[in-house]
Amino acid sequence: MLTIRNVNQYYSGSHILRDVSFEVPTGQCTALLGRNGVGKTTLLKALMADAPDMPVSPCDRDAGRVRWGHEVSIGYFPQDSTGEIAKGTTVVEWLHQFDPDASRQEIHGLLGQMLFSGEDGYKPTAALSGGETARLLFCRIMLQKPNVLILDEPTNHLDLEAINALNVALQKYEGTVLLVTRDEDLLEEVGTRVWQFESGRIHDFKGSYEEFASAMA
Repeated sequence: MLTIRNVNQYYSGSHILRDVSFEVPTGQCTALLGRNGVGKTTLLKALMADAPDMPVSPCDRDAGRVRWGHEVSIGYFPQDSTGEIAKGTTVVEWLHQFDPDASRQEIHGLLGQMLFSGEDGYKPTAALSGGETARLLFCRIMLQKPNVLILDEPTNHLDLEAINALNVALQKYEGTVLLVTRDEDLLEEVGTRVWQFESGRIHDFKGSYEEFASAMA
């Protein structure tokens, strides 16, 4: 699904990523672990710098090569969702633009899966809370049906019920996942591989998060 070769990235004079090289098979959920500022988001952006159907951003990767598999489609949940949802429309109208052929019943069904009630679909996007914004972004991903998910701190603005819904959905998901989160339950339920970030290097643990945690104990 994904081949990474000698990826390097600098930020404010610091060498954040050093010669990162990995292969990611289809169907694996890789958990990216490490303290804040160590390079997790930087790596995700480097991987998406010229990814299929994503905005081209050459400044996000200073060196190295990334090759995505055949017919890859990516669903991305950013750590900072500011500006992701346009104002001046309603929840249903905003979501419908990503699949004009979808029926209103299908749109409301997706919203219901992410805990929007029937009337919530007509709420102005300008009035959405942080949690509602996060849940609506997940609805967009569900509508687009990507085979790769790149999720950067997806639980930050979610309440417990929404986190549980996300956990269940990821357990059922058959595609490939790159996941940054501090939610222990989510990591234990879905993480099948761990990349541990430290001092510009990434230690690759080919096992579940639960196995990783036991090995580190």
